[in-house]
Amino acid sequence: MKDYLSEMRSFAAVIENGGFTQAAKVLGVSKGLISQHVKRLESELGAQLLFRSTRKVEPTEIGTTFLEYCQNITQSATAAFEAVEALRGEPVGTVRITVPVSFGEMFLDDIIVAFQRTHPRIQIEMELENTFRDLQSAHIDIAIRAGLTNDPEQVAIPLGQLSELVCASPVYWAKHPKPETPADLANHNCLLNFQYYKDGNWVFFSDDGAQSVPAIGNLRLNHYPLLRNAAIRGLGVARLPRYVALPAISERLLETALDGYSSPLRPIYLVYPYQANLPVKNRLMIDFIRNWFIERPDLLETRTGSLRQSRSS
Repeated sequence: MKDYLSEMRSFAAVIENGGFTQAAKVLGVSKGLISQHVKRLESELGAQLLFRSTRKVEPTEIGTTFLEYCQNITQSATAAFEAVEALRGEPVGTVRITVPVSFGEMFLDDIIVAFQRTHPRIQIEMELENTFRDLQSAHIDIAIRAGLTNDPEQVAIPLGQLSELVCASPVYWAKHPKPETPADLANHNCLLNFQYYKDGNWVFFSDDGAQSVPAIGNLRLNHYPLLRNAAIRGLGVARLPRYVALPAISERLLETALDGYSSPLRPIYLVYPYQANLPVKNRLMIDFIRNWFIERPDLLETRTGSLRQSRSS
């Protein structure tokens, strides 16, 4: 049988990128060559692989079955070349990462600089976004996420748990006495992240149980670093992730309140698509990020338990 690796790669790219034009851009070839590859496969298989229309391209039932094999073969071929390259010397390739906006702004520049000092031939592409995307169709190797989807084809490694601190500037606290209980926040201008607190309430835990209070104020943003900056400038009381608040607290730009109360914990995961042969470059980045947070337990409530994942590897 003829080697159809290029054709299989082209077919997978058409499905993963939603059409021939985008597949050609991703693979760096002409649209005509992509079309020839798909026709060649259909001729060899004696079956139609795609439903084509002016709006979209979708796989047939046979095409859906064939797609999984194409993806597995092309991923294995890529991993094989990268593994041999790694044995010959420094690993190479591109790692594509997506992370929440504020998380990436606070951490990923330090992580990337440190990683590339060790692995300068590995290229990193990083997207900052707060939405969950399908990693395989978007060609994303690694994601950092607060929470999980129900995708059984993803592996999830816990990095830690996100907790929050109630903060304001020393100037603000000098004018407005610190709250002693969550209910006292009614007397303060609360700076709210509406993306995570859509109902406008902050929940606190103590020995007496859970307590939910309205966070009422004149500023609502969906970006934690901007809320931190507003708090530093004395605009009000913010509830910030530890990793956002701690640098400003250490510089005495912010002071905490309600230290006897805790916030709900949100687990943070490093997520990647399951592959039988994980590329060396991906494994290096995954291990590097995981160890980076283990070495900095003050940023997240880090727990170094066993790997958790949505399917076994």
